[in-house]
Amino acid sequence: MDFSLNVAFTNEQLQILYATGTNVIIAKPTQGGSPNVAWLAFKALNANTISWAEEYGIYASTSAVQNGAVLTQLSSVPVPAADNKLYSLELSGVITGPDSGGQAGSFSLLNQYANAPYMTVGLYQNANVNGTDILNNAVSAAPVLLQSTASMTPFTTVYIWLQSQVKGNSVVTNVTSPMTALKFGGKVDSISVAYDSTSGKFLPASGNKVLAEQYEVLEAAL
Repeated sequence: MDFSLNVAFTNEQLQILYATGTNVIIAKPTQGGSPNVAWLAFKALNANTISWAEEYGIYASTSAVQNGAVLTQLSSVPVPAADNKLYSLELSGVITGPDSGGQAGSFSLLNQYANAPYMTVGLYQNANVNGTDILNNAVSAAPVLLQSTASMTPFTTVYIWLQSQVKGNSVVTNVTSPMTALKFGGKVDSISVAYDSTSGKFLPASGNKVLAEQYEVLEAAL
């Protein structure tokens, strides 16, 4: 399934974002909780369009899961990886599979890379932001011990907020502004929002057909 998100800003808002070095951040939840990875980060325009397909790759990294860390992929499974299957990170650093042994609706990776005490493992997903392809950016990250299996369940909900000094494909655990959760999936494949300067939230844009119940605003984890 393909999804698209339209995000609008006024000229006055853009001038303030530019002066403060603020980016638009888009992320996805991790195992049903708040996101810990900035999937996309970009400079806003008046009218922004972000599109993506619900297809994922799997990656392994030695990057630490700490705020600001860039998730450098050392081994990966190309998009689209197979869910309900088991992949293995071998001692050679190669990811093999898919084999039986996975979980329905999830992507699984067994860590057998003995050259490190643990590996950071997650899903990555391609997107297009304002006509530019953004490839291989992570949407999740979790440390996985040797001989342990990571089971990664993707979600169609996306979070959007504004923040400075945050890059795409990096760990973000210190969120400094309200996050708005936008619930894609089912019959909802396109959502349009506009930034509200007073509340710091993203609200349904004028003429948007998506019901207000598709929106959930979460306070920043300061």
